[in-house]
Amino acid sequence: MGFGKYGAKGMHGATALAIALDRRAFEGDRWKTPEEKLRRALIYLTRSGAGYRAMEDAGITADARTLSAWLSQMRNPNRDRQARLEAAYQTLRRRNIAPALTRQLNANGGTRIEIYPVDEAEVDVRHQRGAPWRHKNVYRWNPIVAAWSAGDGMRLATAWEDIINDLDSDWRRYEYVSHIGMP
Repeated sequence: MGFGKYGAKGMHGATALAIALDRRAFEGDRWKTPEEKLRRALIYLTRSGAGYRAMEDAGITADARTLSAWLSQMRNPNRDRQARLEAAYQTLRRRNIAPALTRQLNANGGTRIEIYPVDEAEVDVRHQRGAPWRHKNVYRWNPIVAAWSAGDGMRLATAWEDIINDLDSDWRRYEYVSHIGMP
């Protein structure tokens, strides 16, 4: 039997955890226009050799003249290249911010997260689990942030299972969630 068979809506806890970490890492980016986001990504990527490697890894091959035209906003990359530039920026930003984020989340004995169960509004009453939201203090963020920054979904899923195993017999109810809150 698979998740959502009876109409529950949510996502795997590892995915929700990655979204929560992304929200925390990119929280200042929400209010920017697409043009500002593109310019910010280009500036970030062209300031170091790691940025150029991230662009290469994302499949962006542009010469210095093209990059200069993009930076001066004389020309804009096509939508595919814009998406690749944003992906390269996010990959590099995750990798660069990981050590500081790990220290921040580990400080003062860990960070508390709020775990919201799946949305069961469309599930027949006889199949509903009725799981309440839970909070959990996570003490060791090192493997979680390392898996998130590397984009390793398998390691992140394993880390999520380690987190919810401490919820006693309820842990299976929180394998899939609707949201994870984090300060």
